Amino acid sequence: MKAVFSHLGRFIAARPYLVAGLVVSLLVFSAYGASSIRMETGIETFVDTDSPEGILLDGYTREFGTDLVFLIVESDNVRDPALLRYVDTLGADIADERYVTGTRSLPAAIRSVNGGRIPGTEAEVVETISRLPQEARARYVPLGTMTLLFVTLEPDLSDDARSRVLDTLETIVSISAPPPGVTVSISGDPVFDREMREAMSREMGMLIAIALVLMVAAIGLLFNHVRHRFLPVGIILCGVFLTFGTLGFFDLRVTSPVIGSFPVIIGLGIDYGVQLQSRLHEEIRDRSLHDAIVATLSHAGSVHLVAMCTTALGFLALLFSPVPMIRDFGTACLIGVVSCFLLAIIIVPAFFAIFGYGKRAGGRQGPADAPETGALAGYSRFLGGLAVRVAKHPVPVILLFALVAVAGMQYDDRIGINVDQQSFVPETMPARVTLEKVERAIGGTSTVPVMIRGSDILDPEILEWIDAFGTYETERRDEITAHTGIATLIREYNGGSLPGSATEIDAVVARIPAEVRDAYLSGNSETVIEFATVDMEMDAVSALIDRLRSDVVWLEPPAGLDIQPTGRSTVYGDLYDGIVLSKNRMTVLGLLLIAIFMVVVYRRFDSLAPLLPVVMIIGWNNLIMYALDIAYTPLTACLGSMTIGLAMDYTILILERCREEMGRGLELYEAIREGVTRIGIPITISGLTTIFGFSSMLASSFSLVSGFGQTTVITIFFSLVGGIIVMPAVVALVLRRAPEPSGHRSGAAAET
Repeated sequence: MKAVFSHLGRFIAARPYLVAGLVVSLLVFSAYGASSIRMETGIETFVDTDSPEGILLDGYTREFGTDLVFLIVESDNVRDPALLRYVDTLGADIADERYVTGTRSLPAAIRSVNGGRIPGTEAEVVETISRLPQEARARYVPLGTMTLLFVTLEPDLSDDARSRVLDTLETIVSISAPPPGVTVSISGDPVFDREMREAMSREMGMLIAIALVLMVAAIGLLFNHVRHRFLPVGIILCGVFLTFGTLGFFDLRVTSPVIGSFPVIIGLGIDYGVQLQSRLHEEIRDRSLHDAIVATLSHAGSVHLVAMCTTALGFLALLFSPVPMIRDFGTACLIGVVSCFLLAIIIVPAFFAIFGYGKRAGGRQGPADAPETGALAGYSRFLGGLAVRVAKHPVPVILLFALVAVAGMQYDDRIGINVDQQSFVPETMPARVTLEKVERAIGGTSTVPVMIRGSDILDPEILEWIDAFGTYETERRDEITAHTGIATLIREYNGGSLPGSATEIDAVVARIPAEVRDAYLSGNSETVIEFATVDMEMDAVSALIDRLRSDVVWLEPPAGLDIQPTGRSTVYGDLYDGIVLSKNRMTVLGLLLIAIFMVVVYRRFDSLAPLLPVVMIIGWNNLIMYALDIAYTPLTACLGSMTIGLAMDYTILILERCREEMGRGLELYEAIREGVTRIGIPITISGLTTIFGFSSMLASSFSLVSGFGQTTVITIFFSLVGGIIVMPAVVALVLRRAPEPSGHRSGAAAET
């Protein structure tokens, strides 16, 4: 492998402009691909569309799955006939708009039981409302100062179409003429989703820009002992650009976790660039530029290739997750790792082959070619001394850190899991404020739909079972506040009872307005029961869905019925279960793949040594997440693989550099001192640069972003600790049995 990288170094040194042209071509390709990137935020990002759950969800979405928008009408007295006429007119105007399938409101309900007219006095309004079913009164008049106008949108609208119809609703409300003292606001999941997406995009763009500025400042401060110190920043920008270009070119999905791969790609890209440039800076002191390029790729290329492959295997394990968005994250990280590695291997030598390194005439060194001085030299000596002290007492050090890791692993099951989008946004975000106002008034807006399919849904026996099932769950489950379905509608339009014959049932169904009936009945073969629930944590939602499934079996439905929970709540519940099941399974799978790879490549079992600090870091992460009350989210669920990706790179580089120094003729402790001294500074620079940049995310008003920023910073810091402190102890145990050199030779002599 060293010979391959030596040939690559000679090729780049001889033809740098050709190589630069290839890099430019890659960036052009990336620009073309990036232009076709599609951002997806729909429910399909949580479930596979070709799975049984996905097929069921698709059927529910097409037949019943509508987006519901609430118009919150507030006044001192919502029973005022003038206010009711205003709401009635507003609903009629909205119902005529594109993408709107219907509206439901208090005036419409009053007209349905009052001969098609709205009463002229408040006393008549109160009397008419008293004749409405209890469910209707709770739905339309939750408070004496609030009434709700429900707007049903077409199912499966694109984000653009949904945004256009919301703009239309806002325009209609703004030009309407409400009675004095009446205010109207718009709420609902579509409003919340749009505002969250727009606010997060603005904030993420700002935070990433700040992060890049901070990283440039960190590189300028910490990496000032080399020529062209900002080259690694250019490499990571090209790497991110190539990653998203590849995603767009192959029409791969970009979801919120894919955006979360950004710091991982930056962290690895910075590391590859800093490591290779530092090695070139080291090699060029005693060689010509051509020979330094060849030596850099010869010594560092194969080591970085192995480190990159282990990192890629860690992310490859994510592709086996049952959660689509986690697989999307793994795909993006996998592409990003390979892109950053290839670009670093090519750009660093090609750049200096074109622009030179700045040696003075006659081969004398310029100021930037001198060894590190000042604080950097002091830190370098500190690292070397610390590594030797650790290496001389490896067992106590390893046991101490392992004990902390084992303690952390005991807390993994106690770390919360949060997939509730509403909790991710700032408490003051207008869409969240209005949504919580509605939830407080009507006891929550969450629903769990149960889809029922059969040959004749309106058969009296089947209809009676559906009615009994809905009543049973509502009465026995404290989490369920009400239920609505075709059976409750038939009761509502039949004086409170179910008809006894199919003919009577058909007659009642025909009297139900189409926009109301079609929300719960499709033809004669599909229906849905909507269970309204209180607001719950996702573990409670998952448990409720499991109980619904078991109750369906226990209540023995008529033969031929297929009954399954579905909808948004069910998908979020399954996402919760998927994170619970996969977060540790994917981490173990990644470690197993890496272990097999290391044994195959090195053909010895001590090659597994770099895995030990990585496993410890995973335990440390668990402990700190529990202590800081950081929950797993769709972004932080990939923390195990992110840890493997970042930490394996550090531990392998340290082990291989110490091996290299022993191969030069140094005894064990001197090899560890020299290896950690030389490799520790680039590792620290790349790690601190990433920490410094992404600490900006800690200030985010979105808990999803700030939590991810916390875990990113923690993971990188622990990776540095594991590499610089724990790994020398591991190296001492691994290399202690290596044959001692016959004498102390200089590095140059040993290489010769």
